[in-house]
Parts: sequence; structure tokens; C-alpha cells
Amino acid sequence: MARGSHRWVAVIRTSVVSVVLLVAFGALFASADALFADWIGMIVPSVPLHDVPARAVLGTVVAGITLAAAYVALAPPAVDAARRLGRRSTSRFEWLVPLVVVDAVMAVFLVAQATALFGGHAYLRRTTGLTYAEYVHQGFGELTVATLLTLSVLGWVGRTAAPGRHRDVAAGALGVMTLVVVTSALHRMSLYMDAYGFTRLRLLVSVFEGWLGVVVALVLVGGLLRATWVARVAIRVGAAALLALALANPDAWIAEHNLTRDTSTTPIDYGYLGTLSSDAYPVIARLPQAEFVCVTSASVERIDDEGWLGWNLGRHRAADLEDRRPPAADGAPCVRPSGP
Repeated sequence: MARGSHRWVAVIRTSVVSVVLLVAFGALFASADALFADWIGMIVPSVPLHDVPARAVLGTVVAGITLAAAYVALAPPAVDAARRLGRRSTSRFEWLVPLVVVDAVMAVFLVAQATALFGGHAYLRRTTGLTYAEYVHQGFGELTVATLLTLSVLGWVGRTAAPGRHRDVAAGALGVMTLVVVTSALHRMSLYMDAYGFTRLRLLVSVFEGWLGVVVALVLVGGLLRATWVARVAIRVGAAALLALALANPDAWIAEHNLTRDTSTTPIDYGYLGTLSSDAYPVIARLPQAEFVCVTSASVERIDDEGWLGWNLGRHRAADLEDRRPPAADGAPCVRPSGP
């Protein structure tokens, strides 16, 4: 009787977790992709997710519920740590069903991506009412959350499931599909920045999503090699990425790309360029006079001599340029150039 009751508890627990994962990933992908949402709308009632704050709150709530439910249901606090340490599930059903559910949802999402890519503009306009440009300019945040949740699922499976072919195939498929999702997210952000401009936040979250992709790849390699170094290498790669980002002079990079991008969608935001640090001044100093006034008159940072404690190479170069071409006075009239 006790053994039968335990089986029913395992079935109910696995079913609940599977449904939670289905809803979590389904909602995230539906919010991120209009075509996927259109397909889901044929099955379930549509939920309006066009408001950005509502989408952000939904993603946060879904992520919290998913993590909390997965932890409580599948990794309860150990009563006897000595006995439960390193314990793996003896039932393949308990971890394989939720994993297959996530695999299936992600596979459908990737099919939607491929359909949009090969279906062409006419298909997207007919099914979603969006152009291809509008279609790809959405969903980066949701795809990032989906990547984080996928890493959580892979971590749970690695801790719970016994090594074997079923685990390796199901988890490996999820990892490979997640790498495609990361690529899709980075592609969307790249197109978004080309259309609407580059900012520090957009650049930082792109680097973060790229790092998540590296972590997924490390998890796949570590799983194949039965390695224990994945976490250490992931942390070091993240630190190296942040260091490389700092060395790459991001403010100058942002200014350069904002000034050279196609402005047919949105004009250059000279006010935002004025908020960048002195590292961007060598790029700004090359502007024609009208644009130069628009940027430097809105600048919130003036280059001052702060002594050796405040010295850095970017500020030193900017100070030399400022001597040759001083910024416009605060509040100087900005006459924006004609054109888009």
C-alpha cells in the first residue's frame, strides 16, 4: 500500500512539474514570437501580451513560479543529509517526462522560427500581421529568461537523473536547441540595435546572452566528458567577457555604431550620445559642427583634471581633443541636420 501510494505521489508530482514547465516555456515563447503565439492561439485562448511592462512582469512571475515549483517538488530539503547526499532518482519517469515536455515546446518554437524564415514576408504578414522587421524586433528578454530556465532544467536533470543514453539524448537535444534559441535572441537584438540604436544596456545584455550560450555549450561538453569543471570555467569565461568588454571601449563603440547605422527607421539620438563618458569623445570630435553642438551641449560629463587618482587613458585622450575642439556651451541651440 505504501509503495503504491508513493507511485501515485510520484505521478502527480511529475505531472504538476511538467504542466508548470509547459506553461512557463510556452508563455515565454508565445510572448517572444508572434508566429508561435499565433499557433498557440489556435489551441488555447489568447492572452494579450503586447504591453511591455506586463510582459516583463509575466516573465518574472513565470520564472519565479517555475523555479520554486521545481525546487519544492523535485528537490525537497534533505532531512538526513548523510543518506540523501548524491541521491539520484530511481524512476526515469520522474525526470524524463518534464524534460521531454520542455524539448517538445522548444522544438515547436524552433519550427516556428524556421517557418518564419523560409515562409517569407507574405506568410508572416498573412499570419501575424507583422513585417519581418517587426517580427524580429521583439522577444529578446523572454528568450534570455527561457535560456536561464533551460540551464536550471539541465542542472536539475544532471543532479537527479542517473547517467545513461536516455538522459544524454534528451538533455543533449535540449542543449543543442537552446544554442539555437541563443543565436535567435542575439540576432534579434542585433537587428533591434541596427534599427533603434545602440545603448550600454543593450550591449551588456547581448554580452550576457552570449555568455549564457557559452555556458550551455560548456554544460553539453561537460556532460559528455562527465566533467566537474563546468562551473569554474563558466565563471572565468564570464569574467573574461566583462574584462574584454571594458577593454573594447564600449562607449566609443556605441557612439561609432550609432553614428554609422541606417537612420531610415529612427533618427540618431544626439541627446543619448551626450550622456556617454569621455571615452566616446574621440568619436564625437569627428562630427560636423551641427551634430557636434547637439551632442556636446547635452553632455552630462565634462572632462576635468581629477589628478592621478582619476586618470585613465580615455579621459587623457579626450582632454587633448577637447583642447583642440572644445565642446559647445551648456544649453547651446541644437540645429538637427535635415534628413531622417
